[in-house]
Amino acid sequence: MFVCVRNIVFSRVVSPIERLGVGPVSQESKRLNQKKKELYKLAVARSDVTAALDTCDLLLPRVKTLRDTLYFPLQNAIIVCYARPFTQNKPFGPLSNKWQKFSTKRLQETHELLLTLRDKTIAHSDLKIRKVFIHPPGTPLARTGIVTDNVGLAISNQALPLERIQEVRDLCYDLGYRLNIEAEKMLKFLFGSKHLPPESFELIFNDEK
Repeated sequence: MFVCVRNIVFSRVVSPIERLGVGPVSQESKRLNQKKKELYKLAVARSDVTAALDTCDLLLPRVKTLRDTLYFPLQNAIIVCYARPFTQNKPFGPLSNKWQKFSTKRLQETHELLLTLRDKTIAHSDLKIRKVFIHPPGTPLARTGIVTDNVGLAISNQALPLERIQEVRDLCYDLGYRLNIEAEKMLKFLFGSKHLPPESFELIFNDEK
């Protein structure tokens, strides 16, 4: 099981000269600054994927049918959290392409499906999928046994089959495990040998000059 420390960010001690922005930024400082940006993306991505995994664990034992009123809210939360690291986050952008490559066809297809659902139906509304239908009075509503009394509206949507949520959980675990290893490795590289004060402080970035 991968371990995620939530809502904690890390930095190094910043000298007064760095705070004032005095002097040019050395090549080594630029390199370390880039590493800190990578750590930021890894840490935030790990948090997002952990949230998606936790939501899968919330959904799986409680929801037994797509008609359950919890299904769409929880599905949407899973997809939004999972996809967030792969979007154009400001100011550092998405995770690098290597994080979109998976070891099995099943995981790869699930990953691509979640990103497609996020773009087409969850974070945005695509006309090709989210169509609006008019139901005149007396219209039978499919699979519900209900016949409309008045003119009404319905919106088509796309949902993951309930049995695929376990696949999504497996995907979150796989990605989260790899992110955790890389984040801990980067954390150790940047701060493992430094003498740090016994208090939390924000991860900050030097302006490259």
